[in-house]
Amino acid sequence: MNIQANPLDGLNLVENYDQLLASYAQKNKQSFGRIHPENEDPDRLPFQRDRDRVIHSRAFRRLKGKMQVVAPQKGDHYRNRLTHTLEVSQISRDIARNLKLNEDLCETIALAHDLGHTPFGHAGETALNQKMKGFGKTFEHNLQSLRIVENLENRYSDFPGLNLSYEVLTGLQKHTKGFILPDKTTVNWQSLEAQLVDICDEMAYISADLEDAFRGEYITWKDLEENELCTQVIQQISKSENGFNFTQPNLSPSKLNHQLLHVLIQTLIQDSQKNIKNFPPLTPKTPKRNSNIPYLQSENRLIEFNQENEKKFLDLKTFLYKNFYELPEIQSHTNQGQKVISNIFDHLLLNPDKIPTDFQTNEPLENRICDYIAGMTDQFATQFL
Repeated sequence: MNIQANPLDGLNLVENYDQLLASYAQKNKQSFGRIHPENEDPDRLPFQRDRDRVIHSRAFRRLKGKMQVVAPQKGDHYRNRLTHTLEVSQISRDIARNLKLNEDLCETIALAHDLGHTPFGHAGETALNQKMKGFGKTFEHNLQSLRIVENLENRYSDFPGLNLSYEVLTGLQKHTKGFILPDKTTVNWQSLEAQLVDICDEMAYISADLEDAFRGEYITWKDLEENELCTQVIQQISKSENGFNFTQPNLSPSKLNHQLLHVLIQTLIQDSQKNIKNFPPLTPKTPKRNSNIPYLQSENRLIEFNQENEKKFLDLKTFLYKNFYELPEIQSHTNQGQKVISNIFDHLLLNPDKIPTDFQTNEPLENRICDYIAGMTDQFATQFL
């Protein structure tokens, strides 16, 4: 029997993995590295190390105590910020593998993307932003995630923060333009891995929130007739369920989540493959890293739905706002959360000694208050005063 040699034999861990990626993927070998240089780990790829540091952080553990949309008092089966994060990670990895992108980078960005989220969901973010505006500043949870991994998480004696790779740090800055690369080049793009996590975040919360809305009986099957994408999904469910109809009471809400995600994932893969295929791998203005391997860099997103499918997706978002997010019962939790955070902020302004000493003492008082509150869980914030 003739045994063919493995073409990857003789390569080190980084080279071995990079050989499996598409030309447009973020290669481990092409990483710009870390702010504080470290020796390579012979047993782990650089983005694997980043992932492990995120998972072991205190901010990551606190995500389990932060609500997504439905308050935990309603039941144990609703999503919280941690379960949402894990779902984003899982969806990102699945699609990354299909597109031959760097799964480790996708997973790490996904696991870290909500570390800076406040208690009480986006209500908490709104409240903190309003408070910081009084000091001529703003609060945005994506930038807070970056602040946590760069400064606030102190697990190591050699450097502040987690010292994550440059590609992870830029991946957390969703709405930033004009990235300054370590080689002093300024570009207006993010890696395809960062683009993927961004849209997977939306896909995860839209599909999950729809399921939670059903679980809480905020939305009925009949309501879905209003939305084109949901109608498409229900037609597919009907075929698999031998003629399901809107009056059938025992169909699990998770079936809707499963089928909707299946449609969104397959559609995104197909549309993104077309975008990548039609984009020239290199242009004269494209900055190259220390490698001859070409990869895609575009100011336009390449990991995205086409125009028709994007409209369907946005229509589904509008449907959820109308039929779920803006309901009086949901808004009551929103308003209550904003009041709690506003009261805590005012209290700490008058009583700065209540701020734990491990927050940076050389920062302005309002910044330290903001960092402290943003890291609170819902329960801790509720019981604080």
